[in-house]
Amino acid sequence: MPHPERLERRTRAMARLGGLVAPALVDWARARERQVAERYNEGLTDHDVLLTPVTPAPAPRLGSWEGRGWLWTSTLASAIVPYCVPWNYTGQPACSVPAGFDAEGLPRSVQLVGRPNDEATLLSLAAQIEAERPWAQDRPPGFS
Repeated sequence: MPHPERLERRTRAMARLGGLVAPALVDWARARERQVAERYNEGLTDHDVLLTPVTPAPAPRLGSWEGRGWLWTSTLASAIVPYCVPWNYTGQPACSVPAGFDAEGLPRSVQLVGRPNDEATLLSLAAQIEAERPWAQDRPPGFS
């Protein structure tokens, strides 16, 4: 990383913690990626794309976690993105697509998950969704 000093203190702490993971444990997890991916992909046998929420709830307010330590932040962050974890672990193609705004005007999105090596389908579908629901000009209240 060219500028680690630009990272938040919490991010640097998480990176240091990741450096403590034994290589054997990393190898164990990596060796199971294929089996886990095959199990997840059973749902995509008869379907082109899986649609999930990106988060189970709206994102926290900007700055609301300021001053919190890495453990507190990591615990809450993992609860905010549970639908993304399986696809990140297996390297599955997935993308987040804007899906409107909540009652407070904050952006919400959905996740599209595709078959292995089928990024083209996801990009095509995401482009179709954006063409039908343009969002780039919309901003939450207080942002310009």
